[in-house]
Amino acid sequence: MSKVFETPSDMSDYLFRILDNGGASADRYTVIFSDGSHLSMSSSPTHPQGVSMSGDDMDVSVAQKWVEDGEAVDLALGDLPEHIVSHIMYRNNEGMADFLEAVGNKDPHAVAPSRGKAKVNEGIHDSLGKGIYDSPEGYRVRMDGDAVDDRGPFATAREAVLATLPDIHALAGDEYHTTVDDLMRLKPSEAVAEAIAALEAKVDAQWNASRGM
Repeated sequence: MSKVFETPSDMSDYLFRILDNGGASADRYTVIFSDGSHLSMSSSPTHPQGVSMSGDDMDVSVAQKWVEDGEAVDLALGDLPEHIVSHIMYRNNEGMADFLEAVGNKDPHAVAPSRGKAKVNEGIHDSLGKGIYDSPEGYRVRMDGDAVDDRGPFATAREAVLATLPDIHALAGDEYHTTVDDLMRLKPSEAVAEAIAALEAKVDAQWNASRGM
């Protein structure tokens, strides 16, 4: 089965922010995407008692406040356990599977028969899947302006869908972006690990205090 995201790098435009609350709640990890959707997960999201919940319209100012108030730490991909990264890709591929198939089949609701009948992809947060049309050269994505400004041609449905993904600036301004230098960094950071350990200790202390320990 074809997948939109085959490697983590395929999410480079789509991934907005990754947060870890140190275990303060069952949904320890919150991953925000550039269309405003989000995925909340426990440390073992596929376990029968684990958590893996998706949602829409994430308020990015809330995520910013978590970090500013010391209630969460910003992570890069490499600061996550490998099975969590795999789960993020799995859930997103699962969510886009039907649309990807429709683009591959050139279903009318997914692929316009010509540029003139395609919606304009404005590159905003809800641009995912918009503007794809068929052409003699392959799939193209209609952008604002003339035909020369369009994206493509693309040989596969997967490439066409990737070309419609919004980026972090489509969702919010710089003040709400991650504090890590490189969100797509695949190697763990010692500084981030120390920040996580400090937050875990803080969460444990608060929990013990609430129980009178």
